[in-house]
Amino acid sequence: MPPKVRLAFIGCGGVVAGHLDAGLKDFPDVEFVGWCDVNEGAAEARQEQAGGRGSVYADPAKMISQAQPDALFIMVPPFAHGAPEALAVEHKLPFFIEKPVASNMSVARKAAAGIKRVGLITSVGYMTRYRHSVQRVKELVDGQTPVLMHGGWIGGGPDPDSDSWWVQKDKSGGQFLEQTTHTTDLARYLFGEVTAVYAVPIRERRKHGRFFTAEDASMVQLTFANGAAANLYSSCSTPVGGGIRLLLWTTEMQAEFTGWDHAVTIRLSDGEPITVPGEEDIFAVEDRVFIDSVKAGRSEGILSTYEDGMRTAAIACAANESMAIGKPVKPEA
Repeated sequence: MPPKVRLAFIGCGGVVAGHLDAGLKDFPDVEFVGWCDVNEGAAEARQEQAGGRGSVYADPAKMISQAQPDALFIMVPPFAHGAPEALAVEHKLPFFIEKPVASNMSVARKAAAGIKRVGLITSVGYMTRYRHSVQRVKELVDGQTPVLMHGGWIGGGPDPDSDSWWVQKDKSGGQFLEQTTHTTDLARYLFGEVTAVYAVPIRERRKHGRFFTAEDASMVQLTFANGAAANLYSSCSTPVGGGIRLLLWTTEMQAEFTGWDHAVTIRLSDGEPITVPGEEDIFAVEDRVFIDSVKAGRSEGILSTYEDGMRTAAIACAANESMAIGKPVKPEA
């Protein structure tokens, strides 16, 4: 591998801006070679943000052919997955992919099979796993008996008249799949695999335009293989008192994560509470691990591969099925 990783992007929305500003645009060992988006203006904005480096494309296959990247960042909405991953597999390009990896498990399984067949390095954007606060709690949980979890994402959501893909259930998969996926993944990371999902949708809390087909809120019950349980909530209809939280208990500990940066307060059965602050530029941490892995040709500390991220997506897909049929569903990755 040359000293610099030639990096191209499929999807150039706001989340890409976050990665660039967090530090990726200043990595000395990254050469930006391509920006591709159905919205040419978004691709041009990211090109400008990166100092004009790289070319703008409308067709990802043409970008790969002409720009000759060493790796891809796949940063598309849930409904747009499938074709970008197929291109990565076809050209044997390692890729970083934003969460969730898909809104449909058949799409995810097809991608996973291709990734396994050609042996690609992959990393999923579950950046919270890399936080010091999460790693400290995981060290403690791994030596204890998990009991309960409670938390999620609460907010006011987009404009009720919005026609963005985020508010359209068939495109975003709903808030639990698209946004609360970070908390779902954290639950899995700390308490282990999930064997049953029961979800209750909450609708018609606010007036919306005709494009708004996602739930206003949901409550999702998870049963873990080890017998523990979690209750995860999501709301895009409650602008007062919102935020991101996760509270968990083991037989020996309570841990409370708060805010986007997931600062944590840990209370043990003896001793004073332990506080671990969160990191603001966590995108740079996960991006650094991915670039180092591409250069090494092996994982250099990747905490969520595509296969692992697929298991988190399976929980959300099971929740959506449960909302539809009113019964518990077993996640099937």
